[in-house]
Amino acid sequence: MNAEAATGRGRFLPFAVLVAAGILCLLILWAGPQIIGLVLSALKDSAPRLDDAIGTIIIFGLILAGGLAGGAVCGFNAARLGPRVGLRLAEGGAIGIVGLLIAAALAAIAGIVHRLDGGTSAGLFVSATALVLLQSGSEEIFFRGWLQPVLVRSWGGWGIVVTAIAFAALHLAGGARGAVTLLNLFLGGLLFGLLAARSGGLASAIGAHFAWNWTEQLLLGLDPNPGSGSFGSILNLELVGSAWWGGSEEGLNASVAMTFALAILLAPLLILPPRIPGWLALYRSGRAPA
Repeated sequence: MNAEAATGRGRFLPFAVLVAAGILCLLILWAGPQIIGLVLSALKDSAPRLDDAIGTIIIFGLILAGGLAGGAVCGFNAARLGPRVGLRLAEGGAIGIVGLLIAAALAAIAGIVHRLDGGTSAGLFVSATALVLLQSGSEEIFFRGWLQPVLVRSWGGWGIVVTAIAFAALHLAGGARGAVTLLNLFLGGLLFGLLAARSGGLASAIGAHFAWNWTEQLLLGLDPNPGSGSFGSILNLELVGSAWWGGSEEGLNASVAMTFALAILLAPLLILPPRIPGWLALYRSGRAPA
């Protein structure tokens, strides 16, 4: 009887975690702006970059706390980086930079990339880098650190797919609308999920996610499009022209250039045999590959 009850709870757990994660995301998207409004009203005349920093810290700080708390309730550390952290971070970072540069190169070939005056101070650049790390790291802890291990242990590889869908759904609730945008968010979630599962931790996924966002926002200045963020960027590129190649307000996120880049990165992960035999079984059991 106890074994049957435990089996029943095990089957119910992934659905319960999915519902909990969805409710938590909706609460964050509702309460976060309220908290931000209260903080900014108390500060009165603050600079735009300070407003952006406060908003990022509050929203993604809540996501980070939610992921850590969810993992703790489920009995594991949602922030586990896995083995060989430095190597995995470097591998993920290289994947993220290459992927974003491929997408940008395709947009350039399509003739829609334009160079404007740019630049940012060292202090602002360091601050913006820290905010990008908070943003990408908190999302990875929430989705690939907490949600994905629970789903994979019950559903195997399909848990990675469902987590990628949930990742795209969060951005849908946050304002993403275009079909190509949602497809790219799903493919990006699939990429980060496979990197996390194959390495037994978050280091590769965080490295790739951070490097992708950092290159897009702070190196090339492609997000937001058009214009430049309040922290500036090393280069200041704009995408002007066909939305299919990134010329819309959603930039590369809504482009087939990003779709192609993500497909190029995903292909070896989906086709080639993994370096670690039985990597999915190890991930499901909670044991890290050596």
